[in-house]
Amino acid sequence: MLIQPNLALASTAPVTAASRSRSRAETAEAAPADGAQVLAPPVLENPDDAVKKLAVGFGYTEFPQVSPDGEKLVFNTVGDFTTSQMLIMDARGGKVRSLFTGEEVTSDNVKAFLARHKDHIDEQATWSLDGKSLFFRTNRQGTFALARYDFKSEEQTVLAHDPKLNMKHPAETEDGWLVAYGGPPSEKYATVDQYTNLFLVNPENGQVRMLTNTDGSVSYKHPIAYGDKVLAHKEMGQEGSEQADLVLIDPATGAETNLTNTPGAIERHPMYCEKRHLIAFHSDETGDKNIWIGDPDGGRKCQLTFYGRAAQSPCWSPGGKKIYFVKKDIRQAEDEPFYARQAEIRVLDVKDALKDLAKQARAQVKDLEKADAPAEQVAAARQRYEDYKYFLDRY
Repeated sequence: MLIQPNLALASTAPVTAASRSRSRAETAEAAPADGAQVLAPPVLENPDDAVKKLAVGFGYTEFPQVSPDGEKLVFNTVGDFTTSQMLIMDARGGKVRSLFTGEEVTSDNVKAFLARHKDHIDEQATWSLDGKSLFFRTNRQGTFALARYDFKSEEQTVLAHDPKLNMKHPAETEDGWLVAYGGPPSEKYATVDQYTNLFLVNPENGQVRMLTNTDGSVSYKHPIAYGDKVLAHKEMGQEGSEQADLVLIDPATGAETNLTNTPGAIERHPMYCEKRHLIAFHSDETGDKNIWIGDPDGGRKCQLTFYGRAAQSPCWSPGGKKIYFVKKDIRQAEDEPFYARQAEIRVLDVKDALKDLAKQARAQVKDLEKADAPAEQVAAARQRYEDYKYFLDRY
């Protein structure tokens, strides 16, 4: 049984929606509870020495997931709205191969590889708890169905399908069910949803049990098992200006707990590490989408990457020492093929990153004190430094 959180993640310096749109190189303003405007501490430099590139040049890559033994990494590369395929590699780096065919895929042949799989989507795999199979979503039924790939037999089996309910992001729970999300297909693309809910699926018979029941005013996405509960994110608002928070759902009662509640910020794709009792997620709270970690019991969180382009979709290594993630490049125009977009698979050493950022944060406190900066700004910088030290103590 995983430890359950008892306090919400709290931000030491939340920013407004307006400040999110500024360059991260500018100084943002924080809005404390009393309404007074306080300058946030200066941004930090990305801890580049703590980051390694694993898969570069494979086009629009997504959703890295590490095996329970920490040895293998799966991710998918996207061709267009109807084409996506899963790739597998050593978690330390090396050759990249097609999960299903075993053929080597490179930056030179990925375009041709995707062309051969045109109109086939098999993607967003998660590992079974025993590491013997993968659960993934597939469009082989027209709309998205949930399927399983068995490594020993190399068989692919559709486990559940409902044409009125796109089924996405299956993840195994401790009792052997799958938690997933999905919703009614849109008119333009059969695999795109109007809105989404969370549900449980019995992989033995395809039985579905809904966990949420939104009317479209909100959407629930990317669930994972969190002990006997479900961790996910909840999206609210219009596209481009929405808020997204991390939420915890109790399947037994339907009770929902908002873990972040950060107005003006988009927090998505939570992943839990039992060994460290930490949650990794991505957030644009400071202006750009980056990787964060949080301690639900302590009410603290900190930012691990400081890129000017999106860093997202974090996944813990089994022991919590590393976080695998996607680093995106400039978004291409909608009429450009997905493989023309570039997104790399990278891995971050959490301890090394925390050391680097704590050192930077400490130096900033000294600089602000020396410059006789406003007391509130110094206090915010000191709190950020203390947060980095707090998480570093976990390692």
